[in-house]
Amino acid sequence: MTLSPVVDTALLARLSREAVPTGEYFRTRTPVGSLPLTPQQQRTNFEVLATVSSRPQTAPDHDLTPIRCLTVRPPWSDLIALEDDQVAKRIENRVWSTRWRGTLLIHAGSEVDLRALALDAVRETLDGAYELVRGAVVAVADLAGIHADDGECTRWSQQGCFHWELARVQRLTTPVPARGSQRLWKPTPNLLRRITDANPHLSGRLADTNAGAGA
Repeated sequence: MTLSPVVDTALLARLSREAVPTGEYFRTRTPVGSLPLTPQQQRTNFEVLATVSSRPQTAPDHDLTPIRCLTVRPPWSDLIALEDDQVAKRIENRVWSTRWRGTLLIHAGSEVDLRALALDAVRETLDGAYELVRGAVVAVADLAGIHADDGECTRWSQQGCFHWELARVQRLTTPVPARGSQRLWKPTPNLLRRITDANPHLSGRLADTNAGAGA
């Protein structure tokens, strides 16, 4: 594959860690500033991202649940946790992709995206008195699919990112404190127990997933 000139070490290095998907690496630098990529350059970059970031993220394991967790900064995590599909955030924007699909726990990070709080769409959706949840699992969802940037598929989608499609989102009535991590991470059995103990309405769903792991 021939890489476009805008694919550089900075872009590939970004794949090795979690990052706020600002889309800055989907612009090309020129002597007078940065310009949006051409459609061909953006397609090439998506090919590179898909090739590099869709490799298996961990060695195969047979003793852990297929459930994964994703740490998302508030208020984006709070918007995902909303159960009204008409206003909730059902696209998570990431600069990396994965072949993994399954039950995904949404973990609210401890650091708030302050810039997001100033966005009209966020302020319109979350009441002014709403208290952001930090450092806890706030929802369970299905990662149903991932597609490359094809325009604004929802009002929450972001250009220059992979759009992670979230379905069957259920809010935790009692958020469960947990330490987050980068990329997709595996919940411990203890964390899953604490989630179901505090949120009995999720017992069946998480138990079914665990049963599938041992089948």
